[in-house]
Amino acid sequence: MIGRRISGALVGLLWIASGTASAGAAGWADSLFTERVHDFGPVPRGAKVKHDFTLVNRLAEPITILNLRPSCGCTSGKASTGTVNPGQSAVIEAQMDTRNFLGLKATTLFVTLVTASGREAEVRLGVSSNILADIVLNPGSADFGAVIKGQSPTQVITIDRIGNPAWKFDRMVSASRVLTAQLVETKRDPKGVVSYALTVGVRADAPAGPIRDEIRLLSNDRETPSIPVLITGYVRGDLTAAPSVLTMGEISSADGKQGRFVVRSTRPFAITKVEGAGDGFSVAAAAPDRKNTHVITVAYRPGDGNTRGDLKRVFRVHTDLPDEPPLDLTATLHVNP
Repeated sequence: MIGRRISGALVGLLWIASGTASAGAAGWADSLFTERVHDFGPVPRGAKVKHDFTLVNRLAEPITILNLRPSCGCTSGKASTGTVNPGQSAVIEAQMDTRNFLGLKATTLFVTLVTASGREAEVRLGVSSNILADIVLNPGSADFGAVIKGQSPTQVITIDRIGNPAWKFDRMVSASRVLTAQLVETKRDPKGVVSYALTVGVRADAPAGPIRDEIRLLSNDRETPSIPVLITGYVRGDLTAAPSVLTMGEISSADGKQGRFVVRSTRPFAITKVEGAGDGFSVAAAAPDRKNTHVITVAYRPGDGNTRGDLKRVFRVHTDLPDEPPLDLTATLHVNP
């Protein structure tokens, strides 16, 4: 138990030191983040844990999140948006997969930012954990993938503890309104093996949109009182788009290129707004009439000051369907120098 405390403290000091050392490297970009280091502390082996880093654009020009690059295959990153306008914020989610490691683990998520005027910088976001050998999650999270609206699938996660026959869970905590959960003790061996089964489900009345929630299992262990279980998925509604990702290829001339998304629904609808234009990207206005199929034309024309290289843009489509969330469409391209 003492080892757990010391290990967590050492990891925290390691990241404080690295964060201080790099503070002057990215300069203006570092100061946009409210924090750049997070220690998950003791976590079970196999668990997938996540933390949200917040970027606040305090500049007078838009910022593009150009790239997220982890230093280790056990870490991944996801941005809530590709472009952050002045005064707005974005969330960079860092996720760590502990399946293949034990003990102290510290990794870095490199975030490349570029301003509309062409300033570019790389920010280092550090995450660390102390991966325990005596508590194991299998699988480390529940990923439901695509769920058809109205269905209620379930998944089972097992939690095993070795070497502490008195260990037990007291309760579960979750702020989610779309999940169901049941925790059952399945084994208590006098030799010290304790097992639980966590059955997680998606409610049949879950609204369309992404699921990215967490269930915390609270135990009587003072050193590891809370075990997070990550739950992900996507409830598909009536709105669909083809292609899911628009690949616009290479652009070498000022003429640029364009492509099209076809947005469909089982019910007539109107497109009320499409967000994402700017920095060389434009979106043709959709027809205002209500129908089951709409075509959205996206174009890119390079101009002075626009970023070159590999670009990714997310367009958010709003409709007049009251029970459907906005639909995100992604376009990728490469702009030659």
